[in-house]
Amino acid sequence: MKRIFELTTKDIEGINKNELKEIIKGSEGRTVMSESIISYTPYIREVSNLELASSFGADMLTLNTFNFEKPFIFGIDGGNILFNDLENISKEYENSVKRNLSDENYIKNVKKLVGRLIGVNLEPVPEGSNYEKGYTLNKENLEKVKYYGFDYVVLTGNPNTGVNAETICNGIKLAKEILKDETLIIAGKMHGAGSGNIYDEETIKGFVEAGADVVLIPAPGTVPGFDLTLAKDIISMIHENGALAMTTIGTSQEGSTKSVIENIALNSKMAGADIQHIGDCGTFGMALPENIMTLSVAIRGIRHTYRRMAQSILR
Repeated sequence: MKRIFELTTKDIEGINKNELKEIIKGSEGRTVMSESIISYTPYIREVSNLELASSFGADMLTLNTFNFEKPFIFGIDGGNILFNDLENISKEYENSVKRNLSDENYIKNVKKLVGRLIGVNLEPVPEGSNYEKGYTLNKENLEKVKYYGFDYVVLTGNPNTGVNAETICNGIKLAKEILKDETLIIAGKMHGAGSGNIYDEETIKGFVEAGADVVLIPAPGTVPGFDLTLAKDIISMIHENGALAMTTIGTSQEGSTKSVIENIALNSKMAGADIQHIGDCGTFGMALPENIMTLSVAIRGIRHTYRRMAQSILR
């Protein structure tokens, strides 16, 4: 079995959840996930943030603010023309959304372009929330996850969404019911998201029993009081309950210095993380590209990092 940083574009076509879970487990803490806000214009004009993140060493690419009612990824579907041409920008957007809604190969073609596993954030917001419906966890959007062929979903909360342990647990159950064994389910909180953090064993166990394949927690040093010891204890709970663990950088430290990223990466690895996530708020909707590479080098060295970077060109 290949490790995740050895997978080619051909390898990821048709990969199922159970295979992916075993590949991540067999990669021994050397899996890098990069999250991007795809509703922003790209960091580099004419190159999407997804292409940039894959070329700097990411294995898994998570789309934040992907709107299932208006699917459009800046830099891939358009959005590179100058903003003094507002009429054409509007037409470009409308035409792309219309096309993407009826194209079951839309995300599959993005996967072929970047040669990486593609996932999407869904927000399990409280009932009655006025949050954008296209971003929220609901039956319709989960059916579209299957339709487009996403490799995984991330059930978490953006700031001020009101997402909490109960809404996440209910969201996992709904996702499991609809996605069954086709799509990897990742769930948890990267930060408070306006309603506190989640650390206790009962909650972790509840997530796994509800159907989470991977439980995410803040990386050591990213939220107040969350250190190596606490992260290690929680990850041990996650593993004991049969799930994988992901540490996350979701507090804008994805725009920090190289030494900060290295420190977080090594502490996360010592804590036992199976996947290390780097967030979308470095600048222009993604981590600083060099910080994705720094994270990769810290947990798997230059040899595997350079191979991964080259595989963005060599399919």
